[in-house]
Amino acid sequence: MTHAETPAGTPPVRRMPIKVWIILGLLMSLLVLNYFDRQTLSILKPVVKTALDFDDEAYSLLTFAFMLPYIVMYVVSGRMIDRFGTRISMTVFAIGWSVANIASGLSHSFGHLAASRALLGAAEPGVFPALQRAILTWVPIERRTLAISIVLPAGNLGAILAPPLVALLATAFDWRMAFIIPGAIGIAVAIIWWFTDTKKPDAEPVPEPTASAAIPEAAAVVEESTSATSLLKDRRFQAIIAVRMISDPVWYFYLFWIPGYLQERVGLSLGELGLVGGIPYITAMLMCVVLGRTVDRYRARGFDPIRVQLWIFGLTAALMPLGGFITMTSSAAVALLIITIVVTICQIFFVGFNVLLAGLFPVKVNASAVGMLGAVGASTSLVLNLAAGSILAQFDYVAIFAGLALLHPISAVILIAVIGRGRAKRTVAADA
Repeated sequence: MTHAETPAGTPPVRRMPIKVWIILGLLMSLLVLNYFDRQTLSILKPVVKTALDFDDEAYSLLTFAFMLPYIVMYVVSGRMIDRFGTRISMTVFAIGWSVANIASGLSHSFGHLAASRALLGAAEPGVFPALQRAILTWVPIERRTLAISIVLPAGNLGAILAPPLVALLATAFDWRMAFIIPGAIGIAVAIIWWFTDTKKPDAEPVPEPTASAAIPEAAAVVEESTSATSLLKDRRFQAIIAVRMISDPVWYFYLFWIPGYLQERVGLSLGELGLVGGIPYITAMLMCVVLGRTVDRYRARGFDPIRVQLWIFGLTAALMPLGGFITMTSSAAVALLIITIVVTICQIFFVGFNVLLAGLFPVKVNASAVGMLGAVGASTSLVLNLAAGSILAQFDYVAIFAGLALLHPISAVILIAVIGRGRAKRTVAADA
């Protein structure tokens, strides 16, 4: 069989029930709130710095306060979801980060704000392994790549809506309401999730197709150990861990520091940031959906979706060195264009990692896998964000942007060398 042919016995694409679409819609809503809440402080950084009297080095401590519990809870939340299911876990996480956001708005000292950010960091990471498990539980296998590509980038809507809405709330009321109002909405959505995700935590996931041709390693996936710790012995998972450690700091730096950079260095006002700050995230969201649909179409034609995803990693990573030129332009439009490219590629990688996990490893360990990957990626990101204040004081943004521009190309080489080579060998053996 050639890759261009449709595999014999491939099951027809199944329609998704209305409730599945409702589940996906709620997952998107929770992701939107998750990203919105973590963006609020970075958008209001100049205002809050003045109100609570702290500097950039202290702001680095706030990112540390957020990311340290974020790292720990990424691992804990993945195991929690695999044990208790998504209904209980997602409700607890969403209420937790919403309460933390409200507490941020009620802070009257740097210490109170730091404590609120720590609670936010403890609650927020659970949404990512939870959505992975929810999609694998509810969505048919032939629709999963598209579902992941729609739901995961939806978090960008939070980053898109945050600049204009935070600016609106801060100017119409005060900066505190920009934290409090979204927090109250998050509690309401969490309650709706509780009454919607009524499948028992130990319910069986959506049945997989019996034909293994659609995914070349389907049989191997079934036979793999379902122990989360066994993943650490898998060379493919080790490669993904290494790549997340290398590439995640790019995303976290842009998430926490770019809104302030655009205001303090490029010269945008808070209102102007509200108008254009969502452009990178709109672009990223649309590109992820298009590429997710592309992978599903190639899957339907008989191509290995994992190898297609690796090609996407390689082609997009080749554009990342453009990020090193941000500080070399005095044009806000050019700077925004480069930032848009970088943010889009970061999101393409995040979606692609979930596609790899869904295709390479058993459903029962996917939430734990997402949790472990998120923890290791956030660990290196924590180091960078903690050091960022000192680096900026000594070398400015030039050194950071130049270094970050190289990380995704290195990551793509690792993934293609380890996972791509293995896929090629299996395909040759199958065809023989």
